Amino acid sequence: MQDRTNTTHKIKASSEQFKEMLDYYKGYITYNNNPYVVARIKLSKATITFYKTNVVLFQGENESVEYNIWAEKYNLEKENIIQDSTLDLSSLSTIGSDEVGTGDYFGPITVCASFVSLNMVPKLKELGVKDSKLLTDNQIIEIGLKLADLIPYSIIFLEPSKINRLKEKHANLNFIKSYLHNKAINSILKKYPNVKYDAIIIDQFTPKEKYFEYLNEQPDVIKNITMIPKAESKNLAVAASSILARVAFLKELKRLSNNYDMTLLKGAGQEVDRTAINFVKKYGYDELLKVAKIKFANTNRIKSYFETNPLPKNKQGSINK
Repeated sequence: MQDRTNTTHKIKASSEQFKEMLDYYKGYITYNNNPYVVARIKLSKATITFYKTNVVLFQGENESVEYNIWAEKYNLEKENIIQDSTLDLSSLSTIGSDEVGTGDYFGPITVCASFVSLNMVPKLKELGVKDSKLLTDNQIIEIGLKLADLIPYSIIFLEPSKINRLKEKHANLNFIKSYLHNKAINSILKKYPNVKYDAIIIDQFTPKEKYFEYLNEQPDVIKNITMIPKAESKNLAVAASSILARVAFLKELKRLSNNYDMTLLKGAGQEVDRTAINFVKKYGYDELLKVAKIKFANTNRIKSYFETNPLPKNKQGSINK
C-alpha cells in the first residue's frame, strides 16, 4: 500500500465491474451532454465519472476513499489516504506551480512550475522566498534572480496576441490557467526527469474536478496534483514559482514598453485605461491586440472613449468593427 497525497485515480473496468459500480452509485447519478461520458456521480467531496470506454475516474478531496472501495473489491493496489487539509507541506519535496498576469490588462499570462527539495527549504527561507504579493517588485526581482540559480523551474508564456485569437470555448480564463499549469508541470518533469518529489501543488483557482474538465481534450494531463487555496503562502515551491513567474512577467512587460516607447502599466484600473487610450491614439487598435488582453472590461471603456473622440480610419482597426 503506497502513501500518496490527494491524487486522481482511475479504474479500467470490465463490463460487469462497470455495471456493478454504476448500480452502487445510482442514487447520485447526474447525466450530461458529454458524448464520451455515461454518467457522473456527485458526492459531497468526490466526483466519479463513468466513461464509455469503461474507464471510471475518481476525483476530488475524498476520491481515494471511494477508489479504495473498489480497489479492495477488485484486488487492486489501495492507497493510504492523506487529506489536503492535514498535509504537512513543510516536510515534503514538492513541485509547485503558480501564475501571474491574469489581473493585468497589458502583458502575457505567465505560469511557472518549480521544484523545491526538502534540503533546499532552509536556503529559500534565508533568501526571503514567500508569497510574492507580500513583496515589492524590486524585492521580487532581487530574490528571483538568485532563485533562478538555485532550483529547477520551467516558465510558460501565453502572449496577448495568442490569448486574443482563442475561440470562445478556450478563452475562459480558468481554461487558460489550467492549460498553462499542466503545460508547465509537464515541462519541468521532462526537463528534470530525475527529480524526486512527494507532491505537485497548484495554487487553487478552480475546483479540481473543473480543472480536469478544462483539460479533458488535452494530451499528457498530469493527474497526481494537489490543489490548495492560497498555496503560495503555505508551500515554498509555489511561492518560488510565484516569484519566478512575476520576474518573467515584469521582464516581458518592460520589453513591450521599450518596443512601443511607452510605459505599459500593471493592473487594470483607470490609469491603465488612460495608458491604453494613448497607446491606441499613437499606434491604433490592431497594435493593441498585441499587447493587451482584449476581453478585459478595459476594452469596452476604451471603445466608449473613442465613440466621442473618433480615431482616423487608418487607426480604427478590426477591434472596433
